[in-house]
Amino acid sequence: MRRSVLALLLCLAAPALAEDGPTPVGQVALLPLGDAVRPDIEALIQVHWKDYYRTGAEHAFDRDRIRVGRFDLNGDGRAELLLMIDQDDWEADLGRPLVVADWSVKGWKAVGWSWGDDETVFATDEIVGGWRTIDTGTQYLRWDGRIYQRVDKPH
Repeated sequence: MRRSVLALLLCLAAPALAEDGPTPVGQVALLPLGDAVRPDIEALIQVHWKDYYRTGAEHAFDRDRIRVGRFDLNGDGRAELLLMIDQDDWEADLGRPLVVADWSVKGWKAVGWSWGDDETVFATDEIVGGWRTIDTGTQYLRWDGRIYQRVDKPH
């Protein structure tokens, strides 16, 4: 009787636990880029936001609007880069633009895109294909074997 009650409780709790999603293991501290010259990071920004980075265009931004963080997402001993544009006019319903980049012989290469907030980006305990799932506060980024795929979090 005792085992059947315990089994019933576990069965009832399993869907609730599954809805909670992966557990955070570490916050990705997204900090201002700072004054140091970072040609590797600037090159990544130029590839994806050339028309807006350090230009006079509408919605243009400068170094002071960039936040960066690092976390070893794939367990290879080298931290990947997470970069966010921290500017109000770039904010959407799900947050601000966030790119996840992996280092290659040619520099930083984008391997995922999402939206988030500089205080709500966490690496989680869920590992898919050797890469940690990322919780951006509004979305999960799950590795598909090639890039991160966005999955909206349940409300």
